[in-house]
Amino acid sequence: MATQPVTNSASSQKAPLLGAEMHNLLHFILAQLVIWTLVPWFFAVSLPLDVVSDGLGWGHEWQWGYFKHPPLPSWTVEAFFRAFGDIGPFLLSQIAVGVTYAFVFLIGRVMMPARQALIGTLLLAGVYYFSIPTPEWNHNVAQMPVWAWATYSYLLAIRTGRWRWWTMLGLACGVAVLTKYASAVLFLAMLAHLLSTRKTAAQLATPGPYIALAILLAVIAPHLVWLVQNHFPTFGYAEGRAGHGEGVVHRIIAPFHFLLSQLATLLPALIVAAAIGLLRRVKLPSLEDENFRFLVFLGAGPALITAALSLLSGFGIRDMWGAPMWNLTGLLIVYAMQPRWPETSLRALYLWVAALFVIIPLAYVLSTAWVPEWRGKPSRTQWPDRAMAQTFNAAWTEATHAPLKIVASDGWTGGLIAMRAPGRPSIFIDCNPRHAPWITPQRLSREGALVVWQTHANDSPPATFNLPGLRIMGVKTFAWPREPRAKPLRLGWGIIPPSGPPS
Repeated sequence: MATQPVTNSASSQKAPLLGAEMHNLLHFILAQLVIWTLVPWFFAVSLPLDVVSDGLGWGHEWQWGYFKHPPLPSWTVEAFFRAFGDIGPFLLSQIAVGVTYAFVFLIGRVMMPARQALIGTLLLAGVYYFSIPTPEWNHNVAQMPVWAWATYSYLLAIRTGRWRWWTMLGLACGVAVLTKYASAVLFLAMLAHLLSTRKTAAQLATPGPYIALAILLAVIAPHLVWLVQNHFPTFGYAEGRAGHGEGVVHRIIAPFHFLLSQLATLLPALIVAAAIGLLRRVKLPSLEDENFRFLVFLGAGPALITAALSLLSGFGIRDMWGAPMWNLTGLLIVYAMQPRWPETSLRALYLWVAALFVIIPLAYVLSTAWVPEWRGKPSRTQWPDRAMAQTFNAAWTEATHAPLKIVASDGWTGGLIAMRAPGRPSIFIDCNPRHAPWITPQRLSREGALVVWQTHANDSPPATFNLPGLRIMGVKTFAWPREPRAKPLRLGWGIIPPSGPPS
């Protein structure tokens, strides 16, 4: 096997995918798909928080936007839940991870032999974001394959200059925006790379980048219309969710904390790379090497840009925002360590990956099922959702003799009830019309609503839940399915009787 990277000519991009490496890649993707779909699904009673509140609760309404995020992840998880039931969201997440692996391998094949591209892909099994967080389908997980797709399209666009790849880049970037606005840092990393040399900057004098931009705008146009019509609620949410640095010290600490947390997520991959003989002292490639420069700009650039923006603006950042930023980690390690390629043990890598596919799922089960059960503190995937839906649907029917169409509650509690109740009622999230614009005053009056809240200091509903016409009905308690020692769940409830005839 040659140990030198392939050339950067167009012919190198058409190099055949070698059978053995593709065979092993497919086995790797299949293992990820089976293990990380079945293990979380088997131990879950209810579905994860983001799947319920930001996924099914929104996706069921098929809007072009929601008050927190763009719509695409919510649409896809709704479709998979309808098609496959509870296993659907878990399967969707692992399909996303598998697609990410495939694009990473294709990127690697442009730059290096298939064996090294496979090693760079398999090393991602040691990156935290590709394991424990993935069972909870959310906008961070959804970004992973889209970023990899956009990165691959951008690579071929700048290497070949062909319009079809600029078109593909525009489509991928449009889908990225519909997934999460954080994709903007990927676009900034691409722009920085494009401007880094005269050769790449020369693409700005061709139609390609402008074709990509036009297609991006066309893809997101309906969402832009929705934003204008709804007064840009997602931007207000993002600002409040991230928080702001108070003072110079906090402004400095926040981005460095983010970068340190990202390094921690990469440590298992670095340990595996060292164990198979990759991490040794070598002379690194120069940034004049266009492959290495691409991997540095696109592999590390988004995280550095995120930290820099936080430092300059004081805008707070969350560790999990790094989920899609490290797709190229394995390829960057492998390419940087070219003198070590002959000494790298592929057999040792397979053993390490197999061990990770045992150890990390076991850690997941311990953290989400066994430890919470032992401590008597239920995790989000252990809630009595079916009992809640059955009890409240029966109580609503008895009180109103009408089908349940609206559940007014927080996104999590109401989402669990709506997910299991007959007919999948809509959620009036936080009893706030800005959070649930599909619930109009006219619809609320006509269909009524079951109002449910978690009791805390007292059994009274939150002030925002005191809707006109609310009749408080009392409190219902629920035992935890797998944690009998835990204090029962107490939920206050009331009804807004429907004014229209039963339908």
